[in-house]
Amino acid sequence: MPRADERGVALLLALLVLTILTALILEFDAEARREYRAAAAFRDDYKAAMLTRAAVQAARAVLQQDLLRERMTGQKFDGPTDIWAMPIKNYAIGDGFLTAQIQDETGKFNLNDLASASGGSEVQKKKVTRAKRLFELLRVNPNLIDALIDWMDQDEVPQPAGAESLYYQSLRPPYRSSNSPLPGLGDLRLIKGFTPEIIERISPYVTVFPQEGGAPMNINTADPIVLQTLDVSVTQTVAMEIVQGRPYKTKVELDRVGSFQEIGRTLRSDYDVKSDYFSARLAVTINETTRTALAILKRDASKGESTVEYLRIL
Repeated sequence: MPRADERGVALLLALLVLTILTALILEFDAEARREYRAAAAFRDDYKAAMLTRAAVQAARAVLQQDLLRERMTGQKFDGPTDIWAMPIKNYAIGDGFLTAQIQDETGKFNLNDLASASGGSEVQKKKVTRAKRLFELLRVNPNLIDALIDWMDQDEVPQPAGAESLYYQSLRPPYRSSNSPLPGLGDLRLIKGFTPEIIERISPYVTVFPQEGGAPMNINTADPIVLQTLDVSVTQTVAMEIVQGRPYKTKVELDRVGSFQEIGRTLRSDYDVKSDYFSARLAVTINETTRTALAILKRDASKGESTVEYLRIL
């Protein structure tokens, strides 16, 4: 018969083997769970990316539906009561949920207007004055407009508070000024003085579409601060009176805003009541995965079909 101490050793060995097996099983289980979660996350991320692209097409459909509705009702303006302006929250799409908001880009100040030399020096001077007024209203240093102009203009002669390629070549890493319109607001980070905080502050009020500039401001969708850039006589009080009378079906209807009547007649070509450019901010969520996207859509005023001018999926 085995002695007591031998039986004890055997028991200890058995317990040791059991402990090792248990540890191995737990480690295998944990690794399997990690791989499963990684595979599930990859699956959800892929689905979310595909559904985000589908959501862009849905935004295009909304804009087309809005135009068809306008034709049926005889409406020829774009305003905050339109179908496209209604936010979408947690709308079921495929295996996920969509949150979306379409905005009128011509209701913002187009920074690329500063890159256009059309209209002569007086017109350009008016554009610069409006841009600096916007920055003043947003409590941002208006001298940054000089650096912005230098970044987009064709020459290498700096504005009084600006910077051309000579300045950017001194940075690490060095680069040159673009000498062309801004393709996106993200490019502002390359320009002298435009910190992330400043870009975040101005972003709700500015756009770079259309990239060639020149589109009149949509008076029906512009923020009161943006409305004030039209002219120094458009005070906060006047801007709020304009907002309270929206939507306007024609430009002439703004004449009923007494405080804007006289100045409005001299600015007829600078504003409108409709738009061709829209931004769609989209977010698709599947389980714990969310994909966001920004799409810029140009709508054909005659057909209602929209082309994607810009698309960024994160």
